[in-house]
Amino acid sequence: MGIRMSSNQFMYNYNFSLQNAYKRQTKLFEDADGSSLHRPSDDSIAYNKLLRYKNNLSENEQYQSNVKNGLSWMHTSDSALTHINEIMQTFVTKTVHAANDDNNETDWNAIAKEMEAEIQEVVSTANSQQGDRFLFSGQRDLVQPFNWEKNADGAVAVASRGIAKTLDNSQVNFFKNEYTKNIDTNAVLNQMLTLEYNGNTYYLDTQNGYVYDKEFVDDGYKEIFNKGLTTTYATTYAVGHFSPVTLGSEEDDTSDSDEETTTTTSYKVNVSDYFTNQGIIKQVSASTSEDEEDTGSDDEETDTSSNLVNATIQILFNGDESTTTVNFATIQQQIVNYAGNMEYFSMVKLNGAVQTESDTVNVNGKDLFGSDIFDNEESGNTYSGCAMINEMLAVLAKTEAHDSHWMTSDGITISNVAQSTILVAQTHVGARSQLYESVSTMLETQNDIITEDITNVSSTDVAQLATKLMEAQTLYSMSLSLGGRILPLSLADYL
Repeated sequence: MGIRMSSNQFMYNYNFSLQNAYKRQTKLFEDADGSSLHRPSDDSIAYNKLLRYKNNLSENEQYQSNVKNGLSWMHTSDSALTHINEIMQTFVTKTVHAANDDNNETDWNAIAKEMEAEIQEVVSTANSQQGDRFLFSGQRDLVQPFNWEKNADGAVAVASRGIAKTLDNSQVNFFKNEYTKNIDTNAVLNQMLTLEYNGNTYYLDTQNGYVYDKEFVDDGYKEIFNKGLTTTYATTYAVGHFSPVTLGSEEDDTSDSDEETTTTTSYKVNVSDYFTNQGIIKQVSASTSEDEEDTGSDDEETDTSSNLVNATIQILFNGDESTTTVNFATIQQQIVNYAGNMEYFSMVKLNGAVQTESDTVNVNGKDLFGSDIFDNEESGNTYSGCAMINEMLAVLAKTEAHDSHWMTSDGITISNVAQSTILVAQTHVGARSQLYESVSTMLETQNDIITEDITNVSSTDVAQLATKLMEAQTLYSMSLSLGGRILPLSLADYL
């Protein structure tokens, strides 16, 4: 018994087959863009791989962008550091000239003017920018980092800054050997504070509180040092030591107080009690009367606060039974301030944890100009960010004072260490720059590999696609032609 198909059923089957042929042709046209994956239904496993590879590619491109930005920043910084280093080399040469006893008035003035110009150029270059961002401001890169201390009228100010005794390498090995075991003495200033009393000059080691006379620190130590004796023996030649103001307080009885004042116990000196981190000596009220503070009016308080004197320190000289008030030696000089911070910013170049040491691309004030006795870790002050500049300004002030002896004993050491600090900063930038360039090459290779993976999982075989597309077009055209011949005529065909 045969089965009879209605015209409607016949037309439905034909239309269904024709639509499938059209979909196959459309899909082949879609693949002509080079990718065989446009939706998960095309191949769920391959499509999942494609998404993962594209995420990897996007991440890799972001790292490449970070590396390019970091390299641009570091190359600009290195250029500025190179210029500063060239200036510092000239400054060292001028310092050596200033240490010559044969200089006349004209020579001193000429050297001082050249030094001043070089320091101004260092400050100007240290304010270099990339776009609108300052290179050496830490994370405050929209703020100009280095500025001259100004008076109310806008003129460059002069302040009373403490004079530090800067030790050369042999003096460091003798007096501070136990404190510098892990310190690069070629890039750090090792100093003592200079004291003045009864026309004599003394040096105070703030790390242990011992006081030495000038002659011993300058030359007297050499005979002992040549015997191989160092820091432990140095303290036996001290002429006194720092005595805290709490010594012999009311809590101690008389006998205890006497014993303490005659014991040569050492005390660490908190530099921040007497100086700012820029080395400017602090001033205290000359009035110490508690009754006046308790009963005085507002006007009296204003008068008392205006009666200021430089801070002094209590020293117990050997053989004395009571402490002595000793003045700090100071010098009048210009001061530079640092308005940036000591933070770093990173441009991450690889996935995983942030590596501060290798991902940082900037140089801050401390990296650039190190620290001195007024702002090192043991001073009690925060880092100033401009230590070496202010030390160079001290060299300038001593040059203007025609102090060739100080230039020989301190100035040359300061200049050499200031230049070494710049070299250390430049070396670190160069090392990080090389690392970023190496990573850039690796990221480019990874980019090629990821792109190849994407191609392998989603690309279309062009030759095969062309063949299939021709077949699909032919079949679709034939289907249309055949349908026009075998489909039953509709009423419209008879009209």
